Amino acid sequence: MNLFALTRDSSRRVLRIPLSAEIQNEVSALFRDQEADFRSAAQEEIAFDGKYKPEEGECLSISDYDDIDNLHHAVANPLSVPEIAPTTAEFEGIKALFSGRTEGSQQIVLMQTFDKRKVLSNRGLSLFHAANVYRKIEGVGLTLDTRVAAILEDSKLRFFSFHAARQILDLTQYYKEATDEDLRDLSNSVHVADVSNFVAASDSWVRRKVALVMQSAILDKIDLEETKKVALVFGIDLNTTIVGEKSVLVLPENKAELKKVLRFLDEDYFQSVLLSTPHLSNSKRQITV
Repeated sequence: MNLFALTRDSSRRVLRIPLSAEIQNEVSALFRDQEADFRSAAQEEIAFDGKYKPEEGECLSISDYDDIDNLHHAVANPLSVPEIAPTTAEFEGIKALFSGRTEGSQQIVLMQTFDKRKVLSNRGLSLFHAANVYRKIEGVGLTLDTRVAAILEDSKLRFFSFHAARQILDLTQYYKEATDEDLRDLSNSVHVADVSNFVAASDSWVRRKVALVMQSAILDKIDLEETKKVALVFGIDLNTTIVGEKSVLVLPENKAELKKVLRFLDEDYFQSVLLSTPHLSNSKRQITV
């Protein structure tokens, strides 16, 4: 299997990462092991609707995913894909790594999430341990993840975490806006001063963001006090209150402020919270390239 990078640069969306024969064999073995773990954990498929949260043994699927980034084409025609430049700036523009294969008429792409924390930079002095001593890192490198985040098999996309999958792929057209009932459900997890007014005032933008926030279950995963500190860095003052014995987020009544909060909750900062997928906790191998 070859290794590719999916980048944030629309003019150079897919790039090839050239590997030595030895490393290519290791990468192939790594992805095959992670694929086996993924399929073992995905005992049942649930059609993605933007609302359902998969439980143990379940994965979400989109049966008619449009491969707009031409991932299948890259896997089938690796030499047609330009090589990535070996620079820190180029590597920091990667949002996913992928590999894959063609079996008869079946096309399979295996995708991992990626962010700049996995870039091994030669900025400053970076050391790695080998042969009982620490050696300086020469050039730039990257670390592969310990799990496959999504599998694209022909036109069927499978994934466990919607939040992780949407960091890689554009899934906008596949989820629905939050309904009035969804908005009321959200108000049970946060503090809303006037639920009826919140529902009536929620436009399409708010409803789409609410759907994303609810699907990612981010409010169940974050530490509110730490989140408040991070929000201040972005000029957002998050408020909390005590409901029962639990601290909950207060949603602003002002629509402009509400949109700032919802946009913040859906930002990539929270990707790190969701990187650990319990379904795949048995997959531990990783490779540094």
